[in-house]
Parts: sequence; C-alpha cells; structure tokens
Amino acid sequence: MARPLVCVVDDDAAMRRALCQALTGIDADVQGFSGAGVLLQDREALGRAACVLLNASLRGISGLDLQSSLRVVGNHAPVIFVSGPCDVTVAVRALRAGALDFMLMPIEAAVLRVRVAEALVRAASADARRQRVQQVADALANLTAREREVLDRVVRGLPNIGIAAELGISAKTVEQHRARVMDKMRAASLAELVARVTEWRVLSESA
Repeated sequence: MARPLVCVVDDDAAMRRALCQALTGIDADVQGFSGAGVLLQDREALGRAACVLLNASLRGISGLDLQSSLRVVGNHAPVIFVSGPCDVTVAVRALRAGALDFMLMPIEAAVLRVRVAEALVRAASADARRQRVQQVADALANLTAREREVLDRVVRGLPNIGIAAELGISAKTVEQHRARVMDKMRAASLAELVARVTEWRVLSESA
C-alpha cells in the first residue's frame, strides 16, 4: 500500500524547499509543487495526497481556488494554509471551507510537523470510514428486495413478529431473511448490523 503523501504547494522555490525540509521525519512522503495547476494535473499525487500544505498567496490559481478544486476532483485531504500577513477574510474563508488550519509565517518546524501529523491521522480515519461505507453499500446492493425490507425494519427495532405482520409473511420466514441479511452484511451481531447501516445512512446523507 502506497505511503501517504503530503503535497507542499508554493510558487516560491525557496519557501517550498524550506517547508518540505521542515517536514523531514514525518511518517509520510513529501513532494513540492510549484503551483496549483501542477498539482491538479498530477493524478498520482492527487490519489495519494493525505495532506495539502499550501501558500494562501499563490499566483494564478489561488490557494482558496485550489482548496475548492481539490474537492471537485474528489480529493478530501485535510488542507493547511501557510501565509504571510494577509487580509483576515482570506483566513476566515479558508477555515469556513474546511481548512484544518491557517498558519501565519514565521512557523516553527516542530509546530508545523505536529499539525501535519494531525492532518495525516485525520485523513487515515476518514479513509477508513469511506472504506467502511463502501463495504456496506456493496453489501446492501447484494440484498434482495425482501431482504432489504426486512433489514430496514430490523434497523427500526421491530421484532420478528412485528416485521412479519407488516410484510404479511410468517415469523419463520422473517428469521430466514434475517439470517441471510446477517451473512451478506458480514455482521457478527445485531448491534454491529445496526451500527454499520446507521453509519452508512448518516454519511451517505452528508456526502
């Protein structure tokens, strides 16, 4: 499995090198990019990016525009802005758009490494969550229409006899459907089944 990648985007070559060097020792690869367009054209980097560290004052495509473009192309890596003195509205817009932090120069290397490490942990957690959601979605797609009806009522907390009454089938048939649902969803317990489906619903609605 590829190591996570920290993308450092700064059109000032000296600053870009300094930021990359400041991240020496973190548990990730670090790669510099001379502008937003360079990163957006690098599909491999976009696929691996687990944190994007970018200058808020990029020429051409701005830092704020890059932040928005990353979401459009499907990259949800945490974004950390670095900036010299700037209009406070830029920082507010960045943070409202979901940036993890907006750090003003000069920045201590140790502090920067801590924030990037936090971003990597957050990215790993989000990636694991997306994988769980996809696994549930794939399992749900394998359920029959009747199994899905039974599952929906199980998640609502109905007992077998209540499900049987609503669907006009026997309680024994409900038990058979429930057993197949548990198997297809790879759930070891009812609590696990409900938790997986509930998480899938919540995250699907918020996506």
